[in-house]
Amino acid sequence: MIKLSFRRPPAQIAAPLAAVCAALLLGLWIRAVDAQQQPDVVLVPHRATYDMKLSVSRPNSGIVDVNGRMVLETVDSCDGWEVKQRIKLKFLRNDGEEFDTDSSFSSYESKDGLRLSFSVRNIQDDEVEEELRGQAELQGQGATGRASFTLPEARSFELPAGTLFPTSHLVLLIHHARSGDRSASYSVFDGARLDGAFQVNAVIGRTPRVTGPPVRGDFTLLRNQPSWNVRLAFFAAGDQGSANPEYELALDLLANGIARSMLLDYGDFAVDARLVHLQALQRPRC
Repeated sequence: MIKLSFRRPPAQIAAPLAAVCAALLLGLWIRAVDAQQQPDVVLVPHRATYDMKLSVSRPNSGIVDVNGRMVLETVDSCDGWEVKQRIKLKFLRNDGEEFDTDSSFSSYESKDGLRLSFSVRNIQDDEVEEELRGQAELQGQGATGRASFTLPEARSFELPAGTLFPTSHLVLLIHHARSGDRSASYSVFDGARLDGAFQVNAVIGRTPRVTGPPVRGDFTLLRNQPSWNVRLAFFAAGDQGSANPEYELALDLLANGIARSMLLDYGDFAVDARLVHLQALQRPRC
């Protein structure tokens, strides 16, 4: 969320924020109508840097330490939003083995929410473990669509009606938070997997208490912004009846689209991400 789609370790620890992003368990279906046109949501172009470390390691995870850094960049390009994300992590297993992961994601989403292009690369110990590339298009707001991959192989499949792309997903989430809604369910496709969109349950809570060291850089972007504690549960397509999601993402989310912190919970362990540096990016003259 936030254009984030984190995946299972070790080689697939990340791929989008994106992005950012289930079944009707929570009762409110967010529709894709005018997803990019909500007048109360104004995203700010920015580059955010997060320190990442192990939050909790549960029995049998085999992981005793995780640390690294994530850089997330959101760029306004007039007709669309460009998102770049890179995460570099070092893992330590309980047998003493260490390994490094380097995961990058980039995407372009048109501001009408109908077109998406994406690229994903996951590297472990300097060897490419996975590479995805492709594009997706919706027939209209709330309509069906199609996703097509060129890497790792030529593959295409239908996207169900109501599918959202990552930035549309983020905008709608903020809109519903502003409106006082406490829960939502929706389908999000970001290109980070070959088997379709995620089904996502969202719970929107009260403004979290700000903790941790001050943010360096353009910290004024954090001032006078409403914020919410948002928790997302991600289910594989067709698996929304399962009691356990593939992973969960908790966010301290601001109304301008910046996340002050994140907690990525994979079930057997969780990773904490804290914002440490923030840079405002210029809006283009369109």
